[in-house]
Amino acid sequence: MKHQIHRRSFLQSTAAAVGAIALPNIIASRSWGQNAPSRKLNVALVGCGARGGLDLQSAMQRNVNLIALCDADLARTQSIRATIAKAYPEGADMLAKAKSYQDYRELIANEPSLDAVIIAVGPWWHVALSTAFMKAGKHVYCEKPLAHMVGEARALGELAKASKVVTQMGTQGVAGRDFRRSIEIVHAGLLGQVRELHVWESTRGRPFEPSHARPEGEDKVPEGFNWDLWVGPKPMRPFKAKTYQHGCRLAMNWLDYGTGLLGDFGTHTWQLPIRALKLDYPTQVEHSLPEPVKETFVSSAKIRYQFAKRGELEPLTAWFYDAIHMPPPNELLKEIEAYYKGPVKLGAVMVGENGWLYSGGWGGGNFMKLKGDNKMSSVLKHPAALALAQTEPLNVKQDHMQEWIDACLGNGKTYQPFEVAAHSMEVILPGIVSLRIQRAIDWDGPNMCVPNAPEADQFIKPVYRTNWL
Repeated sequence: MKHQIHRRSFLQSTAAAVGAIALPNIIASRSWGQNAPSRKLNVALVGCGARGGLDLQSAMQRNVNLIALCDADLARTQSIRATIAKAYPEGADMLAKAKSYQDYRELIANEPSLDAVIIAVGPWWHVALSTAFMKAGKHVYCEKPLAHMVGEARALGELAKASKVVTQMGTQGVAGRDFRRSIEIVHAGLLGQVRELHVWESTRGRPFEPSHARPEGEDKVPEGFNWDLWVGPKPMRPFKAKTYQHGCRLAMNWLDYGTGLLGDFGTHTWQLPIRALKLDYPTQVEHSLPEPVKETFVSSAKIRYQFAKRGELEPLTAWFYDAIHMPPPNELLKEIEAYYKGPVKLGAVMVGENGWLYSGGWGGGNFMKLKGDNKMSSVLKHPAALALAQTEPLNVKQDHMQEWIDACLGNGKTYQPFEVAAHSMEVILPGIVSLRIQRAIDWDGPNMCVPNAPEADQFIKPVYRTNWL
């Protein structure tokens, strides 16, 4: 009972911080009556950068009706109109008619016909924005990583379970046939017990800058850019040009705003192992630190996660590597690289007692090899896999955005709803906690804490500035 009370009180306080203590105004689209969406979903985009532009163009090509654009920088709402109109001329008229907003709260208040929103801002805003739109009864597609802190992920996952709106995290690879077939292969036990997992993203080929503090001084904020709104729920700091924005590659390494490659790209690559291996909360996390941690992510990371026995599944050790690190050289990696005829600088490999399975950075392009096999085979063509029954839902079009749009219109369900996506963040983000307190940790997942280390709480449970919430 003590655990239940602690968890409930935390969830309520987190929800209050983003605008509500209870969970009102969460309405199924089928109950909207005259205001129900037509067969064209009325959509807005929040976050008009490069990623947002790609998501919006994808949605527009799938026959939604764009009604609004929202960004802290008004210049970006204008820029995205021109960029997408050039790439997708059929949507030029729709783009021209879409209204521009800086403050998402005004968007919610002034657009009652809005059905759904695509969120493509930085991860420190993801939970606050998703919460606000869900509470307003809007369907939400939010880019990865879904959350910036473990506590946020827990709160949003609980909210999603109570909500009737449709949600989807933007990890597009989960829509692929080979992603879902790989899960069926592992669940069927073809690999046997899997006790070893490697996840890596080393495409950069060189380390990042060593962890460092913010630059001194302050620059003039560009006209039309609301810096205070951009910072949003995080602690305020002086504006410095070309330091924190624009673009996820600038923001992701600042620990107030991002989670390095672990969250930025690792969120894609971890999804298949988390589902296939039924990973619960890690029990221990150790972060190999190349230098002291200041305000940015370290120059390169090696993180070890330990997972306990899960039902009939044996304990598992997982490693995440980024920047310059690769999985330990062995015959398995050499074989994968020989197949691809070059270095394989991102992906995940699950090593079992009866064989292994490799998946690409987005969870697709998957190959396996069982004991006795002469060569690697696609998971879609391996003889042992052909005999398996389909247990995962099949996305016929392999289209992540279309799946969300269809679900918003009452046709089917999403595969990466927030209650699923939030759990994946709870698996990954303890690696950030270990980084921030600069030591190995024992992790109490159910209670979201490092036992006997209260100094870790500030990196687990969010405390928000509420100016824009």
